Amino acid sequence: MPSRSGSVVPAFIVALLAIAFAVVRGVEWLGQPLRLVHLVTLVGLSMTAGVLWCHAVLGLKEPRPERNDSQ
Repeated sequence: MPSRSGSVVPAFIVALLAIAFAVVRGVEWLGQPLRLVHLVTLVGLSMTAGVLWCHAVLGLKEPRPERNDSQ
């Protein structure tokens, strides 16, 4: 079984980057006519950011496996 990293900080950094990218895209498209490709892109980026955020939060709540360093 693959071992998990001890820190969830990288997961939160990736989630925050995805959120920032979605916000930047939305701000870039302000004032332009709404096109279907813009709407689909924003929904997709927002869903990706939400999933990454949930995975990061769940990483905080999962109990860490006990390490046995005496062997």
